[in-house]
Amino acid sequence: MKISIITLFPKMISGFFEESIIKRAVEKKLVEIKVVNLRDFAIDDYGTVDDRPYGGGVGMVIRVDVVYKAIQNLKSKISNPKVKTKILLTSPRGRLFNQRKAEEYSKIDQLIIIAGHYEGVDERVNEFIDEEVSIGDYVLTGGEIPAAAIVDSVVRLLPGVLKKDEAIKQESFNIKGKKLLEYPQYTRPEEFKGIKVPKVLMGGNHKEIEKWRLDKSLQETKKRRPDLIQK
Repeated sequence: MKISIITLFPKMISGFFEESIIKRAVEKKLVEIKVVNLRDFAIDDYGTVDDRPYGGGVGMVIRVDVVYKAIQNLKSKISNPKVKTKILLTSPRGRLFNQRKAEEYSKIDQLIIIAGHYEGVDERVNEFIDEEVSIGDYVLTGGEIPAAAIVDSVVRLLPGVLKKDEAIKQESFNIKGKKLLEYPQYTRPEEFKGIKVPKVLMGGNHKEIEKWRLDKSLQETKKRRPDLIQK
């Protein structure tokens, strides 16, 4: 899989992919991640990529022609017409990103993510992308953190990235194929400050453990995310 991130601040995001699981996935050539500096496609030698909004208002808006050139540059390097490509724009008004979306994107051959910034991106950019994506109902200073979050959640789903593929088969939002939160986890010591590990986890009865975990997933979801139960 190939992932390209178009951003005004490459240094802000590059370091994120140089640690832990993502770094190992890159080294194993399971994914190729490229950070593209939007200013490389600026309209002048001063690196201009934005302008004042028509109609007035505060802030600056990223130009459509600059973003278009960056997109076309990346698309021109795709030699195989059968390559599945999806282009995303991080935006507070985009569709909410979730685990289902992460699974969908993990099946794409090439993912291009445009990190929005400033007061936003010229609306006409939407004519050249597939969808706008948001990671929550709040506003950040830029789209670099959302882009990194999307990459992290997608890459960990790629075959061979995690040491055990079973790790993604039983986790939050995917418990027995249902959108439930993950059950509580315990490890040593068996007792800490009077708090003991549940006996069922110590008995070795896998059927009872599985039943307990599903029950706890339901309880945790009802308590913390009742909206998931309603859905």
